[in-house]
Amino acid sequence: MTLPDFPQVDLFAAGINALNGVLQARSPSHDRNYTFAGLLIMAYFGGIGGGVTRDVLLSGIPGPLRDPRFPIVCTLAGLLGLAIYKYSETKATSFRKKLLAYFKSFTLPWFAILGSHKALDHGVGIIGSIAIGLVATTAGGIIIDLFSGITPEIVRPAEQLVVSAIIASTVYTLIAIHYQGEESKFPITLIAVAVSFAYRVIAVKDHWRDIVPGGERPAAPGAGARAA
Repeated sequence: MTLPDFPQVDLFAAGINALNGVLQARSPSHDRNYTFAGLLIMAYFGGIGGGVTRDVLLSGIPGPLRDPRFPIVCTLAGLLGLAIYKYSETKATSFRKKLLAYFKSFTLPWFAILGSHKALDHGVGIIGSIAIGLVATTAGGIIIDLFSGITPEIVRPAEQLVVSAIIASTVYTLIAIHYQGEESKFPITLIAVAVSFAYRVIAVKDHWRDIVPGGERPAAPGAGARAA
């Protein structure tokens, strides 16, 4: 299979995830008075964290470490993210939360699709390809969460974050296998992105929470102070 014929789709995914990484690091729940350099580092984590993890799992030299365009794209996307957040600071808190939610909804399918595609290209089976897609989608966010002293969002109620990534990976994997003789995978990519994005937007809008066994647990003593 050849990569989707979207112009530099891997760079595109890195850029939008780097932008999302800065917005996430600047959100009230994650902001730890990061320096300017610190926020750009968060952009790198968001932009290439998933790609590096994906390539390591597939026993390859991570593409983002071999291509000098990745740090350039992540830096530019990080600067754009800082500009967007600076603009949003004059808006209501609800605006900033919605902005981050929509960016995250749009960015997460791309790494899921790329992860699944590269897994299929390495001969990994259906389940493994979906799993690689999920890991590639969430690895960057997990690193940012851990650096911010936050329990990773992937294991907390996050309005279908994991499900959205699995949907993108599954839709792409199943359709790509069915049409594996086709040269272009771009239409399949668009379908997977659209389905996952629509699901995530509806989940955020209607507050579809992930299932918590036994109901929502109260916050542990001191949790509010740590999150402040």
